[in-house]
Amino acid sequence: MKIIIDPGHGGKDAGAVGEFSCEKDINLKLAKLIGFLLEYLGYKVKLTRDNDCLPIWAERVESSKEDLFISIHCNGAPNKSAQGIETFYYVGSKQGRLLAQSIHRSLVKVTNSVDRLVKDNNDLYVLKKTKCPAVLVEVGFITNSYEEKLLNSADYQLKIALAVVQGIEDKG
Repeated sequence: MKIIIDPGHGGKDAGAVGEFSCEKDINLKLAKLIGFLLEYLGYKVKLTRDNDCLPIWAERVESSKEDLFISIHCNGAPNKSAQGIETFYYVGSKQGRLLAQSIHRSLVKVTNSVDRLVKDNNDLYVLKKTKCPAVLVEVGFITNSYEEKLLNSADYQLKIALAVVQGIEDKG
């Protein structure tokens, strides 16, 4: 099975910004860790970026030859108390929904984070333009000081990566 891991944002696009970190950096660390674990299990993995650059949108979704597309993000909100994990899939994609549910269930269980649910979406470019089942995972709020600290912790990053991999495996 071939899987694309998309660390959201990059380069001049920092994504959401916390008190001391940027989303793009956490996304890249998580994507590399998830990719490493998946390769260890025998999956073929492609990252849409492996450094601090901003891929062209079309390059991000060139996934017609791949089996799964996972986009990794940190959430942000003006309300600094917002927290939790939410997972998106393209509206009408049964396989995307099943993958999103499996990854989301695993993430919430492993992290004990607030469950912000699995949601369909028809606006997110990386979900709309992929040719294979695709999900976008918001692994926590970088704008919440507690979650920002967690998201920057190597132990918590490993928990997230293992949970994403477990969700992929469980969907099987």
